[in-house]
Amino acid sequence: MSTIEIIHEETKQVGKTEIKLPFYYAAGKFSKHYCCFTEEGQLVQVFYNSVGVNMDTYKYDLEDIGRRIQKDMLDDLYAPIEESVFQHHFSNAHREMFYALNHQLRPKA
Repeated sequence: MSTIEIIHEETKQVGKTEIKLPFYYAAGKFSKHYCCFTEEGQLVQVFYNSVGVNMDTYKYDLEDIGRRIQKDMLDDLYAPIEESVFQHHFSNAHREMFYALNHQLRPKA
C-alpha cells in the first residue's frame, strides 16, 4: 500500500492596494486584453484574436469592482497600463469595427 502526503494551504491577506477609478490595466492568461474600469463601475475591454478585434462592456456594482480586479490581477499577463495605451487600443478597435461594416471605405494599402 502506498502513502501520499497532502499539503494543506491557507489563504491569508498579505496587503492592500488602493485603486482610483478610472483604472486601466491589461490582463489575460494566453492573450492580452485591455481594460478600463470607469468611475461609474463600467468595465470596457478590448480583445484581439485571430479573426479581429472585439469589445465588451459590463456594468459592475461598486462593491464588486474590487473582486473583479483582484481576479484579473492573478492573470499571467496582468499589468497596470497608462490611459493612453488603453485609448490607443480602444481607437484601433473602433476603427476596425467601422471598416468591418464599411469595407468599401477602408483606405487602399
